[in-house]
Amino acid sequence: MLCQAFILRSAVLGVILRPGWPGYVWSVVVDGAEHSWVKCSSFPKLPKQKSCILPNNPPICATEDEGGVPQALCQAWPLAGWLNVHVAIAISGGCDSTALLRAVLHLKAKQGGAGKVIALHVNHQLRGDESERDVRWCQQQCDLLGVSLTILRGNATERAESEGDGLEAAARAERYELLTTAAEKAGARYLAVAHTQNDQVETVLFRLLRGSGLRGLTGIPRSRPLTPTVTLVRPLLGCLRAELVDYLTSLGQTYLTDGSNTDRRFARNRVRHDLLPKLRDEFNPEVDAALLRLACQAEDVQHYLEAQAQELLERCEIRQASSNVAREEISLALAPLSSEPDVVVCEALRIVWRSAGLSEQAMTYGKWRQLAQLAKAANEKPVFNLPGGMGASVSDGRLILQW
Repeated sequence: MLCQAFILRSAVLGVILRPGWPGYVWSVVVDGAEHSWVKCSSFPKLPKQKSCILPNNPPICATEDEGGVPQALCQAWPLAGWLNVHVAIAISGGCDSTALLRAVLHLKAKQGGAGKVIALHVNHQLRGDESERDVRWCQQQCDLLGVSLTILRGNATERAESEGDGLEAAARAERYELLTTAAEKAGARYLAVAHTQNDQVETVLFRLLRGSGLRGLTGIPRSRPLTPTVTLVRPLLGCLRAELVDYLTSLGQTYLTDGSNTDRRFARNRVRHDLLPKLRDEFNPEVDAALLRLACQAEDVQHYLEAQAQELLERCEIRQASSNVAREEISLALAPLSSEPDVVVCEALRIVWRSAGLSEQAMTYGKWRQLAQLAKAANEKPVFNLPGGMGASVSDGRLILQW
């Protein structure tokens, strides 16, 4: 495989594919989420990554006296990767994001570096006066800490109504769009958010209840590229929320409590406040550890499937063409697919799908299986309609996807 790539500086932590046939543009995450863009003449092999645990030999902080949250942060996100670039911190005013901001500022003050720390706060205008209180509090704290704060305003309610998504999903999508745009505008290399181990446990359980596939059970990734210039990082993913509370208490640092975090109308809150405590009390006191192990095991299997799928795609003679001005087309040779297990074929098709920038939201398990069976057909098949205006057919020994 012929590739043109920038020099990678450390161990690989993540990968993302971008469309760009006849080659493929992908991003490799290194050095605490550093990434480089690579263009290849065929699908690249995915290096194995682990986001559910720290590296086997995590780098230590530059000073030996660090402990607690700052120590955990610089182990998960090595200082050399971010001290000399601008970093944006998403803050809500809550415990987790306040601890992240304080830990980053602590390390910057001790270690220096040419990069700046910028704070970003999103006001979704969901809680009236309470939302405005959060804005004022974040501004006051950032002024005291000497950090520049940008207030971003959205309207999650309006978005949920116009797009048909639930309020939680609409607020999340809006939040990341606003944060990504603001981070790019500020020249930030990283956007850091404060997800914790508690969030990881809740996410895995929530996805399990919703019938998520293997990829979903891997949980929240430690990092992922948002754009060619901005990478999202979650350096506190290995920390318990209780540890962050203790850290802020030791600093005498106050934080806000979001009333919506206890609103049982939201499924996530019911998982956090009702289901998980019941599971711990009545079924398994170590359920959190069990869910984290499940995420790690799912990630191991997912990486194996991705590697097998990548090797399969290299034999599929992928072609991209514009059939006319209104439709795009990708085709794959059927012969390499015919003898492979459905699970590997499904994963290969998912990679092609994502690389073309197509939405997977409406593609259910059943739809992927139907598409895999079509891809293994020996005879010509008429167009099979899929979500998002996608049509799949078999002709001249090739699977043809048009949209």
